[in-house]
Amino acid sequence: MRRYIILLLITGNVWTQTDFDRLVLKDGTTYLGEYSKTEKEIVYFKPQNAFAFQPVPVPLIKRLKLKDGEYIIGINSKSGKEGSWKGCCYMIIIIGSIVAREGLFKPPKGGIYLP
Repeated sequence: MRRYIILLLITGNVWTQTDFDRLVLKDGTTYLGEYSKTEKEIVYFKPQNAFAFQPVPVPLIKRLKLKDGEYIIGINSKSGKEGSWKGCCYMIIIIGSIVAREGLFKPPKGGIYLP
């Protein structure tokens, strides 16, 4: 019963946080709120329970993730996503060639795999 209560609390916490954008500063401080716009080197962000948008200099921001999952600032911006897919494909090719070359994957004598 205790596990279910903890799971329910965690699930509820996750659902409540998906309606907000997430701003993470380089010092580790995280804010949930609403992203408005970026002008030159200033991001306008309204934290939860604030009355107005606050100007935040871009050099102080580590990550800015919108509620739909898109990154405005951070390691997973559009250029980072392309690089991660390429890296993943390269790793699959490299590991596959190592396995094939070393003979680590050998079919059974009958040639049929059963799950």
